Amino acid sequence: MKISYRLSTLILLIALLITGCSQAVNSTASTQSTTTTTSIVPTITTPDAYNLIQQNISNPNFIIIDVRTADEFNSGHIAGAINIDFESAQFTTDVSLLDMTKQYLVYCETGVRGAAATQIIIGLGFKNVQNIAGGITAWMQDGYPVTAPITTQSTTTSPAATTTSTTTQTSTTTTLTTRVQSLNGLQLQVSINATVLFPGESLQINISEYNALSTGNNVAAATNWKVNGLTIGACPNINELPFGVAVFQGNYNAQNISQGTLLELFGAVPCAQLIRLITGYDFLPDSNNAAIMPGGDIASPTPMATTETVNGTYPKWFQLTPFSPGVYTVVAGDEWGTLEFLYFNVE
Repeated sequence: MKISYRLSTLILLIALLITGCSQAVNSTASTQSTTTTTSIVPTITTPDAYNLIQQNISNPNFIIIDVRTADEFNSGHIAGAINIDFESAQFTTDVSLLDMTKQYLVYCETGVRGAAATQIIIGLGFKNVQNIAGGITAWMQDGYPVTAPITTQSTTTSPAATTTSTTTQTSTTTTLTTRVQSLNGLQLQVSINATVLFPGESLQINISEYNALSTGNNVAAATNWKVNGLTIGACPNINELPFGVAVFQGNYNAQNISQGTLLELFGAVPCAQLIRLITGYDFLPDSNNAAIMPGGDIASPTPMATTETVNGTYPKWFQLTPFSPGVYTVVAGDEWGTLEFLYFNVE
């Protein structure tokens, strides 16, 4: 009887231990499940992201953030995006400067960094943030457009400023070119000679309007400028070209460019008062040459291309001031409403 009683007691204790362990495991699993659920990053598919962008093209409260590196960003990005490098030590600081009341769409290359960046942004108190599932890779695979830069690198070597050794210092210059499809078969082409400038170096901005059609293209003039202050040269009133450029200090895109301060790139010079009325441009096939109408001769077309060399700014009109260190935004646009944004840094 004693043996039977002890055996019954032992069986009861084992049963209680098993039940307790089961409850502990279930409790742990429940806790883990809750943690996973609360850490889910708000994501959006590429079709929904595209539709969202189209619905907010002119909305200053909608911002697209590319969290890839600057080189990845310059290799092609969603039009209008700003670049805040997730791998930079300044990422959290840079993001914290943004307006928490605005809506943000985040993406990276494949969605991994974008998800991590979105978690950080939400952790800072932002409420309306989404990450594009699959990143820009999925975006392009689904056939959605990106800016299409062509980058070339040239390396120059110069003696380093030192009296103790003969080592050399190497600087790398990246030429960035983008092509943006405009209306009526036209293509706005823009390039800058460097994405990083050092003190004393000049910025060269090349811009042209190209007829991408294999036939002639007679395009009526328009006044659909999306950004005020786009110009060529110091005398915009006599400019016959259908495009212009501007430079802003800071990182801007189509959604927030209205908040930027336009830099004066040209000193005060006397300008002719003659203003020519232009009614259109008759482009040659596959060319950036066009006859300016009225009166233009297609046999002697005008190149719809130019280069602006910028050495700094003229805050006081007559005094040239070199670019100060920081990031700058080059805005290029045409009279049909096409816009493109390029970026460079001054070290």
